[in-house]
Amino acid sequence: MHWEGNRSAYIFSMKRRNVLAAVLAIITALIFSRLGVWQLQRLGERRTRNKALASRLRTAALPLSHPPADSAGAHWRRAQATGSYDFDHQIVLSGRTHDGSPGVQIVTPLHLESGGPAVLVNRGWVYSSDAATVDLAKWDEPPHAAVSGYVEDFVHGGRGVARLPSHTNAWTRLDADELRAAFPFPIAPYYVVALDTLAEYRAAHELPTVTPVRLELPQMDDGPHMGYAIQWFTFAAVALVGVGALIAQDIRRG
Repeated sequence: MHWEGNRSAYIFSMKRRNVLAAVLAIITALIFSRLGVWQLQRLGERRTRNKALASRLRTAALPLSHPPADSAGAHWRRAQATGSYDFDHQIVLSGRTHDGSPGVQIVTPLHLESGGPAVLVNRGWVYSSDAATVDLAKWDEPPHAAVSGYVEDFVHGGRGVARLPSHTNAWTRLDADELRAAFPFPIAPYYVVALDTLAEYRAAHELPTVTPVRLELPQMDDGPHMGYAIQWFTFAAVALVGVGALIAQDIRRG
């Protein structure tokens, strides 16, 4: 009788433990599965973004002789602008890297020939040992320029400091509100990323690059989301299979 009582108590304890383990495994698997679904949703959003980007980049270049008041419809559109660079009021984006090297991106106002607000132009990356300080005069280009690139939005309501207190012209991000207050003249509600339209020509003729390293078009790959989704779904399966194996082992012992 004593042995039977111990056996019953053991079986009850085993069942309770297995039920708790199963419930925990199911909850864990649901959480992991939800994270996997979230990654698939982000993948869908990225693909939608890529489709819109590719569509806008295929359209004819948008002349900026009359800048649109709203940048939403112009975001990622190819753009062309002609005017004069204002090297006295250019700024840099700090903490930018290129091929593993520290540096900054130079952003220069372009006063359009047609008048109106100046358009900030990201002229590209240059090396800087502290990723904040650079001799800007070394990277001046001919003041009268015909810029070819694509339209980008400013940051709205970003966190942290947008302007480095230790460097008057170094910024961590292009914050729309702070930029409007920083310049002594009106600026357009977007900026233009200048592209290197002569890269193939220089490579074919072995000519050096004498301008900042122009930025490339935005990446249009799927990113890491599919890999992350597979990872989360795998974790969910491992949780269920692992607990199932432990319960089966307990049953055999019982």
